[in-house]
Amino acid sequence: MKSTIKANTKTLFKHAFDIMKLLKSNSITPDEAKEHANLIKQSNNLLKYELDKAKAVEKYENISITNIEDLE
Repeated sequence: MKSTIKANTKTLFKHAFDIMKLLKSNSITPDEAKEHANLIKQSNNLLKYELDKAKAVEKYENISITNIEDLE
């Protein structure tokens, strides 16, 4: 399933604050909020990985890093 929403820090923060608003208004349960928090954490880890990978490619000329998307 492809999403048209770009994953970046701004959208992760917006989603986190939207979830907090829903939790405050009792529209979702604390357990649902925890599940969203875990997904946000995983997304942030992926963004950090991509940043670290880009830094490594810039720093080392002859480095070969396999794209995890290509491992199907």
